[in-house]
Amino acid sequence: MLNLLFWAGTLAGGLLILLLLISIFSGMEIGGDVDVDAGGGDIDAAGVDAGAGSLGLLKTLLTFISVGAFTARAIFLNTSWSWALVALTALLAGVAAVLLLTWFFRWLLKNQEEGNWHLWQAEGKTGTVYVPIPAGGKGRVVVQIENANREVTAISQDGQAIGTHEKVLVVEAKEDLVVVTPLGE
Repeated sequence: MLNLLFWAGTLAGGLLILLLLISIFSGMEIGGDVDVDAGGGDIDAAGVDAGAGSLGLLKTLLTFISVGAFTARAIFLNTSWSWALVALTALLAGVAAVLLLTWFFRWLLKNQEEGNWHLWQAEGKTGTVYVPIPAGGKGRVVVQIENANREVTAISQDGQAIGTHEKVLVVEAKEDLVVVTPLGE
């Protein structure tokens, strides 16, 4: 029985590590993850949003089997507990491992930041005209968004021309451009 527990834990753990390494190095989601809802959104045991099309069961099942088998083997080797108590403890250890992984990946995902910037973030900021804005036409301005200088298409609020290097205030952000007015107005 000890050998069976050892090989079950070893094979499940080895396959889990192999799947995780393939996922990391190939960027693919092989094997899927199970949706474990531990009181909140649908984040699975590997920290992937459940809506991403993951199959779900394999990695969580491998985690459960590996931790449960090694726990049962350790208890058998070091105590004289009954089969029922060992099985119950192994089941609880497997469930605890899955829940701890779920909690850990939720915590990681909660602390991540979005790397994208949005045009609406330019509203109310000052910038500098990079490409002159002709009367009634489009030009380009440089505005600092998310601690980086962003070059965006701009039109003048009053339709007047604005020359290069002039300071402007972003009044409004539209779908693909910003509306600016010269600073000092």
